[in-house]
Amino acid sequence: MNVLFWNIRGMKKAIAKLALSNILKEKFPEIICIAEPMVDVTAFPKLFFNRLGFDIDFIHNNRSDKVPNLWLMWKRNIRRSDIVSAIDQHITISLEWHKKIIRVSVVHANCFRARRRDLWASLAASAPAQTMPWLVVGDFNAILASNEKRGPEAFNMGAAAEFGAMVDSCDLMALPSQGSRFTWTNNSKRGNVLARLDRSFCNNAWVEFFHEGVQQVFQKIGSDHAPIFISSVPSEKPNNCPFRFHRHWVEHKDFLSMVSASWSGWTLSTNLYRVAEKLKRLKGTLKLWAKTEFPNFNIELEQEKKEMEEVQKKIDEDGLDDFLFVQEADAKTRYLKAMEYYEKMWAEKSRIRWKNLGDRCTKFFHLSAKMRRIKNSIRCLKTDDGTIISERSDLEHYMVDFFTNFHKAAPVSRHPSILDYIPRELLQRDRAILDRIPSNLEIKEAV
Repeated sequence: MNVLFWNIRGMKKAIAKLALSNILKEKFPEIICIAEPMVDVTAFPKLFFNRLGFDIDFIHNNRSDKVPNLWLMWKRNIRRSDIVSAIDQHITISLEWHKKIIRVSVVHANCFRARRRDLWASLAASAPAQTMPWLVVGDFNAILASNEKRGPEAFNMGAAAEFGAMVDSCDLMALPSQGSRFTWTNNSKRGNVLARLDRSFCNNAWVEFFHEGVQQVFQKIGSDHAPIFISSVPSEKPNNCPFRFHRHWVEHKDFLSMVSASWSGWTLSTNLYRVAEKLKRLKGTLKLWAKTEFPNFNIELEQEKKEMEEVQKKIDEDGLDDFLFVQEADAKTRYLKAMEYYEKMWAEKSRIRWKNLGDRCTKFFHLSAKMRRIKNSIRCLKTDDGTIISERSDLEHYMVDFFTNFHKAAPVSRHPSILDYIPRELLQRDRAILDRIPSNLEIKEAV
């Protein structure tokens, strides 16, 4: 799911058409939202969007005696969206995407703080259930922190607090952003102000469904607002996934014996190479052992939970006896053990130390690990000549060429006479200690 949002305030119709055509040649959004077109809906040629593959029967807001300032269009292969909520400051639609109902809200907030309170209340009322993916994108005319604004005007802490309260109440999180930090400017030579007014948020279900999501900020063209492009296409998983050691393996009763058996095997090589060969052999042994002793934690957790529920259901129907008492105790033990391993695995993946006696919050670990993976993904690179490359094959060739040239041997000139200018302040006894070959005991203690 790709969404393009652009506030084209102040742009003439011809310039807006040309700018949109250039952006859509490089990006392929399924949904387009235009804010502040400054013209009536009927005045903008629908044939233009029809040629680009969009449905001409698009949705717009209603501002009574004013021109609609929020248009929402989608590709023709998408079934017409259902309007969930629509006011003068936002439109929320519900649509089906790959047999899943998702919700998208596009926002154009009022410049006045008092009027924006109606928007915050309406968004909170439009929030779906936690299991439904939800994306909120638009021009919020507010910032969350003081570092999101640069210029002479003072930071409004009250407006930021109200904006942050809406984000927290709706359980939203900001999508990682690429490109320019600020999305709006007042285009003033004196007293220039930059701010991050255009942005996007999503809930946990959106990350769970699309796995990845990122916001790209384009260059400002004609308007004082920059277009933002939200891409939620999952990245390809590499075939050569690196080996990861999990700390909970050490708690297994057979771990030490398995490691000892692998390490004591004979290796025909010199000392350091012998260590490397043993480590390489141990990695393969650990992989096979972990697949056998630690199956898929998701499946195991569901199975243990289902077995425990069946035993408890039987107790409710037939009453508790000695046999069912033992069965329930065993089922609870297996379920708690599976839950413990499940929590430890995601705690390691998220790289966050959780309190030992705190509540079990595996959803927090899931979300933290996924957001970190999104931020660490490389989707585009800028070359030395300023060209932006985003194709996977181009990225591979560029990175290989860069590190090949980086590690290429360069001609050097030797000047042994420089050593004669270094003062010899060490005593003969100190030089003898430095030149002495370390003993086996010193090497063992150092390792």
